[in-house]
Formats: sequence, C-alpha cells, structure tokens
Amino acid sequence: MSSRAPVGVTRMAIVSGLFVFLASSDFPSAQDRRLLDANGYVRDDAYARPLVPAADQKYLKIDGLKMKDTLKEVVAISLKSRDDGNKYWGRIAGTKYEAMVHDWAEAKFKKYGLQDVHRQPFTLPTQWFPTDWQYTFVAGGKSYAFKSVNPSLDSPATPPAGLDLDVVWVGTGTAADFAGRDVKGKAVLIHSIPAPGSMGHSAAYEHAMSRAFEKGAAAIGVVYGISDNFAIWQSLGRAGEGAAARPITTPGFFMGFQDGKVIRDLIGAGQAVKLKMSVSVERKDGLTSSNVWGTLPGMTDENIIVIAHQDGYYEASLDNASGQSVMMALLDYFSQVPKEQRRRSITFVATAGHHVGSPGTRWMHDNRATVLAKTALMINCEHVSVSDTKYWNGVMRKANIVAPRRWWINGSERLFDTVLKSYATFGVGLIADMDPNASGDMGIVAKDVPSIQIIRSPVTKHTDDDKPEWVPAAGLEAVARSFARVIDQVNTLDRRDLVPASRTSTQAAVR
Repeated sequence: MSSRAPVGVTRMAIVSGLFVFLASSDFPSAQDRRLLDANGYVRDDAYARPLVPAADQKYLKIDGLKMKDTLKEVVAISLKSRDDGNKYWGRIAGTKYEAMVHDWAEAKFKKYGLQDVHRQPFTLPTQWFPTDWQYTFVAGGKSYAFKSVNPSLDSPATPPAGLDLDVVWVGTGTAADFAGRDVKGKAVLIHSIPAPGSMGHSAAYEHAMSRAFEKGAAAIGVVYGISDNFAIWQSLGRAGEGAAARPITTPGFFMGFQDGKVIRDLIGAGQAVKLKMSVSVERKDGLTSSNVWGTLPGMTDENIIVIAHQDGYYEASLDNASGQSVMMALLDYFSQVPKEQRRRSITFVATAGHHVGSPGTRWMHDNRATVLAKTALMINCEHVSVSDTKYWNGVMRKANIVAPRRWWINGSERLFDTVLKSYATFGVGLIADMDPNASGDMGIVAKDVPSIQIIRSPVTKHTDDDKPEWVPAAGLEAVARSFARVIDQVNTLDRRDLVPASRTSTQAAVR
C-alpha cells in the first residue's frame, strides 16, 4: 500500500504552509502609505515627473505648486457658496458665486495689463434650482437618512406633502432586471457602475432610467459607483430615441454607493423598504452668465484663443478650477515674453455657463466668420489633471501618476506632430486613440478653427469629492508647459500650415 498522501491533501499542505510563512515573515501588517497624505490623497511631491530636454527647459518656470495655489483661489469661491448655507452649492451658473469667478478672472487680466478687458453677458434660459430636499428610507421600524442623496438635475418637485413609496431594487436596470417586476407607482432603485475614466455610467448606457420611467415608476433613484460614497449632480436623461426622445419627468435622485448598499442589503435580507421623499424646486428667469475677455497683444492681427469655463458643482477643483489655473499660468508665462517675440496676440476667454449650454462658445461659433476670422489656434483648458486610480478589492486606490487624458486635435499633420511632441516632452499621458469629436466647452466650436484640447472626466467629476487633493500639481504644470510649447511652435507656422488638409482648398482667406 502506498504511503503517499493524496495530491489534493499535498497541495493543501503546501498552500497552508505558504500562509504560515507569510504570516510569520517580515511583511507589514498594514499597507505602507508613505506616498499618501494624512487624508489618503497622493502627496504632490510623490508624482513621477519626466526629464525635460535642455531645449525645452525654459518652460520649467511654469510651476505646478503655484498653479495649485491659483486653483485654490477659485475653489474658495465654491466654499463660500457652501458656507453661506446653500444646499445646491458651488460656482453654479447664473449665481453670484459664478459672478465672483468673473470678478476674479477680470482682476487677473487687469493685473497682467491685458488689453480690451471686458465682460460679455448672456441671458440664460430658465434655470432649475432645488431649494430643499429630504429623503428618508424606513425598514423594520428604523429610519435611514443619507447625506449623499441629491435630487437629479432638472427633477420636478414633489407634491408639498411629499411622496411615500415602496422601494424596488432592480439591479443595474437592464431589461432582464425589470422582467417580471411591477414598479408602477413605486420608487425604483438602480445600481449604476461608472465607466472607467469617464463620468458615463451603466444606467445611462442601459437606458435604465428611461425603462423605469416607461414602466410607471413614481420615483427613480440611482446608486452611483462601486466604492466610496460620492454625492453627485447628474441628470436622469431622456426617454426614447432620436427626435422622439423626451425628458424624464419623474422625480429622481442619486445617492452614494456605500449608502445605497445599506438599502440594497436590507432588501436582500427580505425587509420591506419604504421611501419618504420631498423636493422643493424654483425655476429662475433672467439670470446671466458672462464671458470674460482679455488680450495679450502680439505683432500681427492674428490671434490664438485660450478658453476655460468658470462654473462648476461643489468645489469643482478638476471641473474646472484646473483649467482656469492652466489659462492663468499661460497668461503669466507669456506676459513675461517681450511683445516683439510674440507673433500673434493671445486672447484669453473665461467662458460662460458651461453646465447650462455653453452660451459663450456657442456665440463664438455663431459669429465665427468675424470673431474667428484671424484665429490660428484655439486651446481649451478643461479637466486637465487628476490622480489615476485602480479599483481593487472594493477600494478605489490612487496612483502617483496623472490619469491619461482623452484628446482632440483639429488641424494639419504639422499641428498634430507639434502637439503630440509637446505632450510627450512633458509627460502628458493620453488615451491612445483620439476622440472622434471634441467635448466639453469646445465641442461646438472645435471644427471652426484649428483647435486642441485634453480632457479627463473621472468618477469624482460633479461630486462632493472634486477637491484640490485630486488634482496633481505635476499634471497642471505638464499641461501648461505643453500648451506653452505648442503656442511657440505654432507661432513659427503660417495659418495655412495649421488647418486640416481636407479644408485647405476651401480656406481661400487663410494666408
């Protein structure tokens, strides 16, 4: 009879021995966190930075830590909105807090002696403002109120007495999740999983909110995320496709992942859950937003336009204090370059009302024949620098590299070469394939002139965690240095050398 132990037993012994070895070795009992600050964010001095060739070291005077101080000046305006007692807070378009950013930008432009500094006001369409809201879940005689719950953008108000509804969990809200479920007259709760590197999320891709609306839900809630507990401002979107699409008019809300798990697990344990909710909404007319313009003159009547939008939700550090800081860094850098070395003027525009339709860049597009007639290049500064992350074991772990950006170039091969070489020089990481269209504040105007942008829309965008700690100084300076190099290189080229090849034959006015 063999004395060998069965193979399965032998393997088990080996694995058990490995666990004993690991437990008794010198491995740390807790993760080493020396790259993080006391609050769990990556320290600014911990980010990797590239070696810069000698020929481009003049751009190293653009300092990311100084840029971060500029970013915090903008964020301070949002914090004042919060501290003034607003529940819907931030640099909200049309409010006095967005106007304070106009004041800030105008003061910066005047400090640097820009010419033709002025504001260009736009009257906004009727604006939605939630003034108060309450959401209380009840199960097993216990009440649950969560700080992460916000009304969805453009949600209608509830009746004054509120709503008292049964809660139905529908998973990720696919057709299979809704199959056999009666949601009519109930509060539907959907788990939406963010797309990697984007504010897009699965409930939108699956048309889950539209499905709940069509099936008669009395309220639609979305649990956002797969870790953390972000409060977010998001819309439920539209129901239907194409021209037949219509707004979802059911009261809606978003809530953080950790809070949503509480309700999911109560339902999973067989408990009946009810939701008591009330939302008050004002519709405001006559609000305004403004472009703020200023020009650093050059030696010709041609210009380069640099834009960055001003409004944002919560602290809005990435979206878009980061872009504002890049614009001001470019202003600071080029204001120190003698005018005779600036071939073209640089026109800086802090743009109006991005989150309510971008009237500032829309106006540029509508008047492109005159406003953009002498523009050689437009640069959009928007969502430029955020820590990269890795989801691991239910935790969103931060990395000491800047997240790769989506990118857009409208221009000639020479412009492509110049821009991509600049990004590579300063370590601006990119998603490998270019976006099919520009996005953000540049979307409508991007094909009117040669244009460039990089942009990142992570899961923290539009949330209460869009804080300065998420915005690496290393990323801010890399982008500003790249854009400064692009401007210098573009100023060695004629405008006809910048436009896409497919357009050169129709650009008779371009010299």
